[in-house]
Amino acid sequence: MSAQRFEVSAMTKINADRATVWQALEEFDDVYRWAPGVSESYAIGEEKLGIGHGRHCKIDGFGGIDEYITEWNPGQSLSYSVTPVGPLHRSNSQWRLTDAGAGSTQLTICLNYELRFGVFGKMMHKLMVRKKLESALPSTLQALKTRIEQQTQLQAEPLVAAS
Repeated sequence: MSAQRFEVSAMTKINADRATVWQALEEFDDVYRWAPGVSESYAIGEEKLGIGHGRHCKIDGFGGIDEYITEWNPGQSLSYSVTPVGPLHRSNSQWRLTDAGAGSTQLTICLNYELRFGVFGKMMHKLMVRKKLESALPSTLQALKTRIEQQTQLQAEPLVAAS
């Protein structure tokens, strides 16, 4: 009997081109700089950025997790597996970029996962975990959107000469 898979997803439109959004995603090891709830992150393992590269994240209220890139398509998409945390088991996070017109980008995150801990895990999922994930993904996207758009705006502002 195969395990039941669950999925939560969210999307946002970022006022920046795909290359700019991808550049932010390439800062994979520095997710703590913008992701809500991630207080620390750093590279792990020997692999360079791309398939097989890993990072460790300390997540407030959950502890540590390791994430390993499983798909890497520059400017288009990336996926990574996530080590088990709480009742979540065999998790995979997919990030997809598509053009949204007028120099903007649609970014979609889809988290697929299985549960562990049997009936207890299913109860935790139903009572709180799914709701937490459904609110965490949009807030993560909003944080990244804000970071990218603020940086883009700062780069576009002309320097004012002192008189």
